[in-house]
Amino acid sequence: MFSEEEGILAVKTARSIIDAHVHGRGPPAMDLPSDFSDPGGVFTTIKTHPDDMLRGCIGIPEPVMSTSDALVRSAMSAATEDPRFPRLTPGELDSVVIEVTLLTPPEFIEVDRPEELLDKVQIGVHGLIAVRGGARGLLLPQVPVE
Repeated sequence: MFSEEEGILAVKTARSIIDAHVHGRGPPAMDLPSDFSDPGGVFTTIKTHPDDMLRGCIGIPEPVMSTSDALVRSAMSAATEDPRFPRLTPGELDSVVIEVTLLTPPEFIEVDRPEELLDKVQIGVHGLIAVRGGARGLLLPQVPVE
């Protein structure tokens, strides 16, 4: 688990990454704690301000790279590669809010009946990756609360 201070640092870092990326510069130098060297999942969400509308959200749910690399990739992708939205422009930077979700490794939950999930999943704490056949969907922990 990351501390609140590390979460704040992750958001500031994501904003710097996005700013550099939409201005055509490479990622800025990052001074992150050693925890960010460990593999971890990260999602970056961009919302408009003040109307709080989704503007981009992309992430790496599995711990397949360092948390710092996942932060860079998710921040740049949320700003410019979310297929639901046009690329974020430099003129929009002052009117968006950046949110970063640092994820723990997913854990498999097996149930016999869907109702059993109610005893195993805590709303607002746990996210969900639902898989059925080749289809896959992800629900970040904060989404049901919002």
